[in-house]
Amino acid sequence: MSWRTFIDVSKWQGEIDWDVMAASGVDAVYMRAYNGLTKDKKLDQYAENARRVGLPFGLYTFWRPKYGAAEQVAKLLQAHTATSASLIPMIDVEHGDEKPPTDIGRSVTQGVRLVEKHLGVSPVIYTAAWFWNPAVKGAAVGHCPLWLARYSVPDVPHDPKEWADHAMRYKQPVVPNDWSQWDAWQFSAEGNFRGHVYGASSTHLDLNIMRGEAWDRFVVEKKPAEPPAPPVIDYDRSFKMRMVVPPVRVYDSRHAGVHAKGESRRIRLDTVDAAFVNITVIDQGGGGWLTAWGHGNMPVVSNVNWGPGTTIANTSWVPVHDGHINVFTSAACHVLVDLQASS
Repeated sequence: MSWRTFIDVSKWQGEIDWDVMAASGVDAVYMRAYNGLTKDKKLDQYAENARRVGLPFGLYTFWRPKYGAAEQVAKLLQAHTATSASLIPMIDVEHGDEKPPTDIGRSVTQGVRLVEKHLGVSPVIYTAAWFWNPAVKGAAVGHCPLWLARYSVPDVPHDPKEWADHAMRYKQPVVPNDWSQWDAWQFSAEGNFRGHVYGASSTHLDLNIMRGEAWDRFVVEKKPAEPPAPPVIDYDRSFKMRMVVPPVRVYDSRHAGVHAKGESRRIRLDTVDAAFVNITVIDQGGGGWLTAWGHGNMPVVSNVNWGPGTTIANTSWVPVHDGHINVFTSAACHVLVDLQASS
């Protein structure tokens, strides 16, 4: 099995010699962006230096259920964009703020959905079974990559290439409810005396391994270059439709998370007033229907109907409101949306 290695840091690491960290051979670094609504004072400095030395990096937020999910995600994504982070964001779930388990589960699910909506990928969930299982209930986030903490590994080798073989000799973390396997493991932290080895001012440092096959899920895909302007077809003096050649996939729930039974979800379609879209439903377990609309109450007509195990596609002209369309699914399924024309 192949492995990736990475370090995670926050203000507690103090000044970091990023040339030393890059030369150590680690593949990437995660850095804290926020604790709830409070920005990590080292974020901008760390991000600038990680870019300078060419280390891929991602940002994380220490999730605080006492604050709104929208506020926390907005700050995380603003930092993600401002720093040009190349790895998907992480939500650190290890503090309950004395909230009931169902409230925490709802808060984390809302945070995940917001990241998926705005970034198009699922965030990483960082936690541990000892916290998650009793403290988080009803969270629909099992499709997210999982990063676990368990510090059972002594005498960590200095060479990151040796971390995985060494760590896997010891007891692995317990996988919490909602997942079947971990993707990343924080196997060493307080007490490892490895901070200075990798350029940190702190005595200790969080060290992590990642399964090689999980790496692609952690890397944020770069957006393709803007295509040339498509032709404009004038139907009459009052209506213009801009054809998109070839059609552009604007949404794929296989990246954003499966649509649940009875779920309404907003899909971003910027800079257009109305869209002619091809909607495909796949991976459905049974029969159902889908409705797409722009604003207001859900219409009482369906755009797509399907039976068990069938792949269905249909084209629809959908008004766009505030840069979004709404999609309702009566049964669990995946939804693909391709933009064919707009006005």
